[in-house]
Amino acid sequence: MTDWLAAALRFALYLDLMLLAGLAARCVYAARQASLLPSRRVLSALGGLAVILSVTGFLYSVAGMAGVAVTDLDQDTLRFVLAETTPGWSFLVRLAALTAALVAIAFVTRRRTAIWVVAAASGTALATLAWVGHAAVSEGPAGTIHLLSDVAHLLAAALWVGALAVLLASLIQPPAQSRPLSDMHDALHAFSTVGSIVVALLLLTGTVNLWLTVGPSGLPLLPASPYGQLLILKLLLFLAMLGLAALNRVRLTPRLAAALAKGDTRTATGALRASIVAEAAAAVVIVALVAWLGMLAPPSAS
Repeated sequence: MTDWLAAALRFALYLDLMLLAGLAARCVYAARQASLLPSRRVLSALGGLAVILSVTGFLYSVAGMAGVAVTDLDQDTLRFVLAETTPGWSFLVRLAALTAALVAIAFVTRRRTAIWVVAAASGTALATLAWVGHAAVSEGPAGTIHLLSDVAHLLAAALWVGALAVLLASLIQPPAQSRPLSDMHDALHAFSTVGSIVVALLLLTGTVNLWLTVGPSGLPLLPASPYGQLLILKLLLFLAMLGLAALNRVRLTPRLAAALAKGDTRTATGALRASIVAEAAAAVVIVALVAWLGMLAPPSAS
């Protein structure tokens, strides 16, 4: 039976770290689009929330392994898990990375190099989630490949999630606070190159992860297992996101450019808003499925 509190904590942590890493990365690769960059306050809030979720999730996980309530955990158990287990090391590295990110965020407006530190530190914090996933079970060279592939998969997904968050926030804010639509068009056009790389990475690393997690013998068993059913749903949603992204790139972004030239952007903006909202909703559901899948055994391991 699924532990729904553990699943909810995992989902919140995954989504928060993806937003933090994705938004920080956007400050690096889209630095010239100043009107469409997240504020220092937003980055600080995401970093602080990640610390809270990490500590809460870690304590709840250790309590579950020990078979006691969180309030009954003793220092010896915590010390052992922190010093002798992969989840403990992952937690410590994540806290160190988040601390570095929060310190660097305080200097973002004064030192340009600070945002690079934020991006690197938040990416490291996100990467630690792979240490306690299915990739951590693999051993030898295959285990190393699996872990690196899982990390790359998480980072690529974060880039997509971060870009969607910025576009969604810009499209749904009140008209009095809305940014110029020309900035929106430039952001969509600029992300097309980064987006192509992200999609290629997701397809490549997703294939590697599937092969190393399930294996050829487990593929026929996917439709009959809870893990496989959730994985198939995730893949269908990913295909839907690809379709929406292609629609934005091929039709809606050029339509917005034409509307800007004519001075009538209401129809073009409405269509783009609906597409971005649908794409963002699919992304959130996929992150929830990823968090849930990490708690289930694949068919090959059953």
